[in-house]
Amino acid sequence: MSLTPTEYKTAPRPSVAGDHDAVRVEVDDYANTVQRFRDGRVSEHVFLENRLRYGVYGQRQDGVHMMRSKLPLGLISPEQMDAFADIAERYGNGVSHLTTRQDIQVHFITLETSVDVMRVLDAADMTSREACGNVVRNVCAAPLAGVERGEAFDVTPYGFAAARFLLRIPDGQSLGRKFKMTLAGTEDRLHNLGQIHDVGLTAKIRDGQRGFHVVVGGGLGAVAHEAKVFAEFLPEAELLPTLRAIVKIFALHGEKQKRARARLKFLVADWGLEKFRDVVLAERATFAPDPAWTELLTVDDVYVDHPNFEPGGETPAPRDADDARWLRTNVHAQKQDGYVAVQVRVPQGDLSPQQLRGLATVLREHVGDTTRIGPDQSLWIRSVRPDRLLALRVGLTALGLGSAQAGGLGDTVTCPGADTCKLGITTPRSLAKQMQAELDELAQHPRLERLRIHVSGCPNACAQHHIGDIGLFGAARTIDGVTAPHFMLLLNGLLGGKSTDVSGDGFGTTVLKLPAHNVGKAVRRLTDAYLADAPEGEPFGLFTRRVGRAKLKAMLEDLADLPPPSVAPELYVEFGKERAAFKVVRGVGECAGAVVLQGDLLLMDADQLSDDATALFDVGGDKATIQAKALAAYDKAARALLSTQSLYDVPADQVVPLFRAHFYDVGKIFEGVGHYYLAAMSEDPTSITQDRLRRLVVEAGLFVEEAHSIVGRLTNPANQPDGEAAE
Repeated sequence: MSLTPTEYKTAPRPSVAGDHDAVRVEVDDYANTVQRFRDGRVSEHVFLENRLRYGVYGQRQDGVHMMRSKLPLGLISPEQMDAFADIAERYGNGVSHLTTRQDIQVHFITLETSVDVMRVLDAADMTSREACGNVVRNVCAAPLAGVERGEAFDVTPYGFAAARFLLRIPDGQSLGRKFKMTLAGTEDRLHNLGQIHDVGLTAKIRDGQRGFHVVVGGGLGAVAHEAKVFAEFLPEAELLPTLRAIVKIFALHGEKQKRARARLKFLVADWGLEKFRDVVLAERATFAPDPAWTELLTVDDVYVDHPNFEPGGETPAPRDADDARWLRTNVHAQKQDGYVAVQVRVPQGDLSPQQLRGLATVLREHVGDTTRIGPDQSLWIRSVRPDRLLALRVGLTALGLGSAQAGGLGDTVTCPGADTCKLGITTPRSLAKQMQAELDELAQHPRLERLRIHVSGCPNACAQHHIGDIGLFGAARTIDGVTAPHFMLLLNGLLGGKSTDVSGDGFGTTVLKLPAHNVGKAVRRLTDAYLADAPEGEPFGLFTRRVGRAKLKAMLEDLADLPPPSVAPELYVEFGKERAAFKVVRGVGECAGAVVLQGDLLLMDADQLSDDATALFDVGGDKATIQAKALAAYDKAARALLSTQSLYDVPADQVVPLFRAHFYDVGKIFEGVGHYYLAAMSEDPTSITQDRLRRLVVEAGLFVEEAHSIVGRLTNPANQPDGEAAE
């Protein structure tokens, strides 16, 4: 039985959104704006940004939206689970999706009912305010904050204070793009993800004083940037004003016109760390004292766990091998004696209303109020008495959530991809489901059980494919006018994206492009090689770096072959589809040869040049040669695009302006990817740094992949999902 809105309000923590009366006025204002938009009194452009700031995001499907909550640090109570069950059941498609930003989002919500969702969230001490849009997004943190062994101190109250302080902050209302931050109490790579955030904070104690090690300018997206050290130690009293100064400088000086360059990482890269630090600290010095800087940091029992049972008890003997495995892979010691934390495996991050209500009941019966969403789409139940572990597992198993391997092989991190996202190329969740049996079999080997696979539906890294042991992102390839779903394979990723024990960054690099149907085979070959050649204890990411890209690619190269659709039509159908989404329309040319478009040949050359550049960079090849190959790949791909407009044999000095006129300026290519090409063509080739060379190589590869998708779409309009015509 679902609860009424007034019954949700039993959570002990305050809402990050603040005063409920003010929130109700805010929601009423939003409802009025929706009506004015429907009446034609608000432009679509203005309304778009407005609804995004209320967490309402457009879907691939017309007329419905995804709504994202803002759950600081992933905190969620049983009562809030009941609320999400009601939201998904009443207003959505019956699924609540856990995200890598420690949020929950619900899909297929109409614009009008989005107002009702906001009211349910508010009644349960939650909000969707600034969960999307060009604002400060959800503040994340290590899911074991407060209970992790070895932590300097619990970062929970500091994260919650930052979330409250930065919500609606005036300086944060004029950002060029989103702003993301995270906190951790230790350097543990599994939970400290500061390296991939705009701001990363790690708890430190110096001379008895609390503070933070601060990094800035990290991020994933299509091209990963490693964060740089802003401050070795920032006293806790300086946390909030310094965050405000960073946000303000980002608002004042961050890119506004070219959205592809509008993240903080680009400002830090363009200015350099020293200038960025100097400008931020100078801005901080202008602020008048604000009592909120210290008042919001007050540490009290609002932020600690409230378990139902006193600590103690022994872990019971497992009933079978499956229990033993679950106890080994899903149960983690806490710093509090007599309690443990349980990581719950949530397949593809999706929870039904029945599962959410069941979880709420299980928590009330066996634990208490404290659960957190992890950045790998798992749930962390904390402060569990060891003697209640198996009873807890019985309850979880009845809900379909009792599997071992949480956070390991088989527990694949995925984004929704093309199922709902407008940017998605492929559907990662379908791939994960198709590989599930094989991954579960591989995970039986103890050396493989902690392997992590991350799959994004496009290069934008919502599933953090850069930091998986095996990373994948959606791509496409067209043969004979038919486009087949593919995934780009990335290897060399390290936990947290950190590189302290290797040279260079900790991000994965592309190896080759695989048809979706061959991804499972590639994973098996890679794991077989790891078991055969890696010494005991060598992490998978270090193994792939030691072996090298050339050997790994050679090992998998035959799996990259794509037979024509007449030979293997099944490779052109995405998993979960009942019928082919594409039509074969090509004929046979003279001399018994197949008709080959110029664009196909140009893209073939671009693929080779991009791959050569990547391979040379991987082995430390000649800088000028790498640069020349990357630029040549750009040129071939741009010419392939122009060929779709019947522009052939274009003079060298006309390629860029024609690309602008036919693709970039008219929005026929994603702005970010198009900007990579324009920036590469305009920069001084003699002043390129090693870090810029790395990004040039990666960006050229992404431009080639985008060209593949566009050429396939424009040369055969039938290649649109569900028969949609090409724009």
